[in-house]
Amino acid sequence: MSSIAPSPHSMPSGPPALIGALPLPPLHAIPDGHAPAPLARGITLADGRSLFSVATEFQNLGAAAEAALAASFILRVFAPHDVIYLQDDDADNLYFIRSGYVRLSYLMEDGSAVLCGILPPGESFGELGIFEGGTHCEMASAVGDVTAAAVPLHQFRSLRERFPAIDAAVAHVVARRYRSYVELTRMLSLRTLAARLAQTLLRLADGLGTRVKAGDRMYPCIGPAVTQTDLGLMARGARSNVNRALKAWERDRWIAIRDRSIIVLDRARLESLALQEGL
Repeated sequence: MSSIAPSPHSMPSGPPALIGALPLPPLHAIPDGHAPAPLARGITLADGRSLFSVATEFQNLGAAAEAALAASFILRVFAPHDVIYLQDDDADNLYFIRSGYVRLSYLMEDGSAVLCGILPPGESFGELGIFEGGTHCEMASAVGDVTAAAVPLHQFRSLRERFPAIDAAVAHVVARRYRSYVELTRMLSLRTLAARLAQTLLRLADGLGTRVKAGDRMYPCIGPAVTQTDLGLMARGARSNVNRALKAWERDRWIAIRDRSIIVLDRARLESLALQEGL
């Protein structure tokens, strides 16, 4: 998801007062002129369709494809820190996040982990493995309580044959995820922690799509679901060093920290850190 970059020339002169966070788009049922048909697995047709209003690539499937995909959903519930699937597990489900956040991590050969991203409600995951019928290339775990709608592999194979729009939507998600991982690789090659951390903040702000009001303007925000430990894993730096950098940027009013959320006030300054390294 893209966010609107704040202009440094129109920023408030003093520290902004946080008015309130905007919630992520609610997964409300889409009215279809009659009562939604219940699905045997605990998800109504309208509730299933509501996911497609958030997941960008799935917004124009057509009524028949939406109904068929929603009918295949199986509700899955995960507790905080639950592993949804492990790296190299057989890919047997495509998931859509109904509530909560999901971490995607890549485990290195030495046992260390690289945090690839944190996905908000409405995002899909598991598509890289299920699209090619292979194994998962990353590990997925729950951040807090998570509910997800899962599409079993055999159902997905049938759906992609019957509805080319579903196949095309998943292909677009795979392409977007691949581009994201290429960008992550480039980010990790930056020489300084400050540059890597700045790019991490911008990447998360764009991906989570959450905005808050500070003063009379809206700013991108990284909510409390993302910890400083997470930032360290994504930016390849110790938590203590991440904390020092964030405090310095807060003093300079590049960011604001409120209620464990990070508000991006000056996107241009953060972007310039990577540009200074010649990218």
